[in-house]
Amino acid sequence: MIGVEIERRFLVDGRPHRPWIEQNEGVLTIAQVYLPDGCLVMNEEKFALSVHGQTLVEGIGQAAFKRIAAREDWVVRLRQTGERGTLTLKAGRRGALAFEEEFDVGLTLVKEHLQDAACPSLVKSRYLFRGTDGHMWEIDEFEGHLAGLIIAEVELEDEHADVHLPDFLGMELTHCGPEWSSHGLASMAHRARHNGS
Repeated sequence: MIGVEIERRFLVDGRPHRPWIEQNEGVLTIAQVYLPDGCLVMNEEKFALSVHGQTLVEGIGQAAFKRIAAREDWVVRLRQTGERGTLTLKAGRRGALAFEEEFDVGLTLVKEHLQDAACPSLVKSRYLFRGTDGHMWEIDEFEGHLAGLIIAEVELEDEHADVHLPDFLGMELTHCGPEWSSHGLASMAHRARHNGS
């Protein structure tokens, strides 16, 4: 579905075994940073998005621009994955569904914001693990203040799609609220860093 993400998320107990270490289809190092709420500014002339006078992306398609303009609750994320930079907007999460728009951006832009200590950020290793039913799972092992936390997520075409759940999955987080989103976790770690714990 255009402009919509459907995913289920689970805690993972990595103590007994971690099959995604040996049986993966790739490992990605990801660093991401979340920009302040309400910071996104839209330029209708250039079909552009900016933050604090800095252009993030321009030349957005008209349909995507309209979808973005229709909401005010976007969470703004910049991510570095290897040598690729992305801007992702997420909003209106309800269970497994959320509105999402994603754009490629310059890596320098992402690195600048990752160095901003005022913004929540996180680093994780992502393992791509193929389930027995063919679904691709993303197993995230977090670092820093979130070290030891492992979360698995699977993206689906349909919220009610049948999925074979790997035996290493623990409690499902899909409906547990925004504090278990990556944004919520990054914000929690950010508060911990600033509280000196």
